[in-house]
Amino acid sequence: MNNFRHELAGICAFNVKNDVLIKAFSALGGHSATKSIEAYSRICGTLLAADKSLGEYLKDMLIFSDSPFISLTAENPSELRIKAVESDLKIIGHIAEYSPRRLKAELSEKYGDIFGELPDYEQGSFEYTAEYFTDFAARNGSGIFAKYKAFSYCGKLCPIENTDPVRLSDLKNYEVQRNQVVENTVCFLNGKPAQNVLLYGDRGTGKSSTVKAILNEFDGLRMVELSKKDVGELPALFRLLKRVPLKFIITIDDLTFSENDDRFGILKAALEGSLSARPGNILIYATTNRRKIIKETEFEREIGGADAIDESMTLADRFGLFVTFSKPSKEVYLDIVRKLAADRGICITEEELFAAAERFALKRGGRSPRIARQFTDWLYGRIEMGMEY
Repeated sequence: MNNFRHELAGICAFNVKNDVLIKAFSALGGHSATKSIEAYSRICGTLLAADKSLGEYLKDMLIFSDSPFISLTAENPSELRIKAVESDLKIIGHIAEYSPRRLKAELSEKYGDIFGELPDYEQGSFEYTAEYFTDFAARNGSGIFAKYKAFSYCGKLCPIENTDPVRLSDLKNYEVQRNQVVENTVCFLNGKPAQNVLLYGDRGTGKSSTVKAILNEFDGLRMVELSKKDVGELPALFRLLKRVPLKFIITIDDLTFSENDDRFGILKAALEGSLSARPGNILIYATTNRRKIIKETEFEREIGGADAIDESMTLADRFGLFVTFSKPSKEVYLDIVRKLAADRGICITEEELFAAAERFALKRGGRSPRIARQFTDWLYGRIEMGMEY
């Protein structure tokens, strides 16, 4: 029991000494019975709140720890580094050997029978090799990059815990456009030449949804959402991500710039044209609703806006792939409605479906894939609740 504190002090490969469970185990078996009771209670509370066995918790703790040593070992293994990882796993394995019954028995032997009424936890198993963790780090990174797939950036990287679950199969029609983006992403993930992508078109046609769905299709991909107001942070974001052995897509939604906006030049340089090259593990996927990315001034509109058009084109040309999403015709809109309704299991006649879809679009002022999805969600809810539609 006294060995816990000394053994855990020897952990060097995994950065886990500040984990709440590790600190609790380190506090067991000291001079104070009260502190040992508190430590045991923290162990139970932590495991029960996480709904994990001790073995599961320890595995996840190691996988998701921000451990540069593990990333270094995954990238450049050596006999000494592997032995350091194995030494840590041996220490963690000693913790995993303790069932609540055994732990309470040893504590009761030291302090007296004052632990019997305390709650139990599930022990589980812990049988992992150094290779398991280094292989995982090679595929998924470590720390937040292993735990999360999506992030936002505003001076610092913030994980997005609940991402939009949309899949490519949820998006109907526009297959040609989406296939271009998918194929480009596949090339990128496989280390082949790939392009920065500008998705242009009318509102609600599925540009942003396509980018979100790409994230959900590829396990090895990470995505960072950058607002257009923070485009000036691109160089700092590049410096942060280039050190991570994963593939990143930086997404910028609704891309527009005002005249003389410094961020315009920063984005141009980031895409192409700067002495400092964009890191090879990063692409930029941006969306825009505007034909002219730079907003015209009133004077430019009066003279035709030639300079603004030229500047917009110099930016658009730096995106190697330009994908256009046009507003759907009535026939395409109704086809999307039909497919979405089939996915939802909506069983009404096609005549009723199309008539209701047209009424819905008329109230919303237009047809688009977004309107089609909103309509099918609305219709499904009303049918389920026995309401008129």
